[in-house]
Formats: sequence, C-alpha cells, structure tokens
Amino acid sequence: MSRKQSKIITLLILYVLLTIGTFIQTVLPALMPTLSDLYPVEMSEGRIGYIVGTMIITMATAGVIMGYLGDKIRRMKVAFVASIITTTFTFLSGFISNYTELFLCQIGTSIGLGAILPIMAGILADLYAPEQRGRAFGLLSIMTTVLGEVGGIVLTLLIAQVNWRWTYYLLGTISAIITPLLYFAKEPKRGSKEKSLEIVYEEDPTLEYSYKIKFKDLKYLWKRPTNLYLILNFVDNIPGAVFSTYAIAWLQIEHGADDGTAMLGLIIVVLGIFIGTVVFGTFGDKKFRTDKKIKVKLGTILSMASAPFILLAINLSWKLEPGQSLFDNTIGLISILLLSMGLLIDGGIYPNFLSA
Repeated sequence: MSRKQSKIITLLILYVLLTIGTFIQTVLPALMPTLSDLYPVEMSEGRIGYIVGTMIITMATAGVIMGYLGDKIRRMKVAFVASIITTTFTFLSGFISNYTELFLCQIGTSIGLGAILPIMAGILADLYAPEQRGRAFGLLSIMTTVLGEVGGIVLTLLIAQVNWRWTYYLLGTISAIITPLLYFAKEPKRGSKEKSLEIVYEEDPTLEYSYKIKFKDLKYLWKRPTNLYLILNFVDNIPGAVFSTYAIAWLQIEHGADDGTAMLGLIIVVLGIFIGTVVFGTFGDKKFRTDKKIKVKLGTILSMASAPFILLAINLSWKLEPGQSLFDNTIGLISILLLSMGLLIDGGIYPNFLSA
C-alpha cells in the first residue's frame, strides 16, 4: 500500500469515527423532549440538562488525560481503547431503566468521546503541513458539525418516533464496526510535516520525535502571549459547540418550536458554522504563508467578534404559538439569524485554533 493510500484510509477512518462520535453526543439533547414526556418525573428537562452539563466537563477532563497518554504511547491504540469505551456505553444507554443508569452510561460515553478528539487532532496535524491544516481541521469541523450534529439529530428524531432506545442500538452497532479499524490504521510519524524536522527525518528516518511538558515548564508557558490567546480561543469556542449541539432542545423547550420548525432553525444555525469554517479556515491557510502569527490573530479577533451576536440572540424573548413558523415570528427569526451570524464568525475559530 502506498503512502498516499495509507493516508487516505487513515483520514477516512478518522473522519467517519468522529462523525459517529458526534452522532452519539447529540442523541441525548435531541431526546430531551421525548424523555421528558415519557418520564415526566424522573427525566425532567432540568435533570437531563444536568447530565448534559456533566458530559461536557467529563469530555474536557478525559481529553486532557488521554491527550497526555497519547504523547507516551501509540495514539491509535489510545483512540482504539477510547472508542471501545464509547461503543460499550452507547449500547448500554439503550437498556437503561432509570435516571441513575442513564447518567452513568452518558458519563461513560463522554469519557471515550473526550479521549478521542485530542488524539485525532494530533494525528491530523502530522498528516498536513502547517499551511494546509486550517482546511483539514475545517473539514473535520464540517464532518462533525454539519454531518454529525444535523445527521445525528435527524436520525434521533426519526427513530424516536418508533422507539428512542433504537437510536443507541444503531449508533453502538456502527461504532462497533468502525472501532477495530483503529487498531490496524497506520499512524503518521510525529512532527513529520514540520519544516524544522523534515531535514532531520531525511538524515535518519528511524528517529522518533517526542514532545513533553514538565511541571517546571508551566510557569513559562503562562507567560507566552500566544498561549494565552489560544486559551481564550478555546474558552470562546465552547458556545458554538454547545448551541449547535443543543439547538433543537433550545428551540423546542425554550421557544415552543415543533420538530419541523426546530429543524429549520438548526439548519440555519449550522449553515452559518459551515460558511464560517470554510471561509476563515481557507483564509488563515493562505495568509499563513506570509504571516506565521495570522491564525492566532485571526482566532482572537473572531472570538471577540462572535460573542455580541450570540449573547444578543439567546437573550431575546420570544415564543412560538402552536403551528406558528419562524417566518411568522419576527423576533424569533431575528434571534436565529443573529445566532447564525455569531456562529458563522465562531466557526472560523476552530480550524485556526487547532492549526496554529
């Protein structure tokens, strides 16, 4: 198998796995209205919301821990184990009979999902040169946001009309089919696309690059303005991920939208993310050739520019009457458009942040 074919197979496995991972992540928010109706006491919106919040914290924590382990052992093996965890708890989620079981299964799923993302981000960085990474991570964002979230929500809403449990059974099955491929997928050499290491690898192909941070280095890392900007971008990127993932539940629960209207709102929101990711990811790559700091600068500007649109959108007060569409409610339509604009700007943070 040629190097190019190996790269394509690795990318295909990577993108498909993360898309399925996003499917799994969106199931519970999409099921929130259904579960609240079926189990009004035990599965109230507030209690399910508590699970969702805990899932986000768990994913972030798992990402830090597994990202550290990924620097020490083969990354595909870490992703393989993480995917097994996700697959197992996704299946188990379909068998739950009470709130505690749902909580534990979703936390287990979040551990696996949180562990996969930093590992895959590192592998992507080693597959593409710095001036191409914005588009590579942009494609990753499109696969997870556009295909993953919209597809996951559509799939959930369709299956939930028959039996909500089958959503978890189906996604668990797909994940179980893809997971073994991780173990056999070829992993790129660390730092192989970095200009400073290309000559070194040409002289001695057997060398292995290792990047490790010691505790004594932390006091210096906090003093670097670039790292502070990247942390700012990471924190600011959270609203975009949250609102694109939970847009359906937000529209249905907070604003009285039916399934069709909520789906229309989600499409408008995700379209904004799609445009922002493509435009700003490509722009960052092109300008990187002449300005090596452009991605950090661009991410910082976008992070500040997106916040006013998002804050204004979520603070507008409006409610849809039964049978009323977004186009019949001026405030509601303005709110969705503002949110879409904010997430369009926010969409450019992800590809530039991860490829900086």
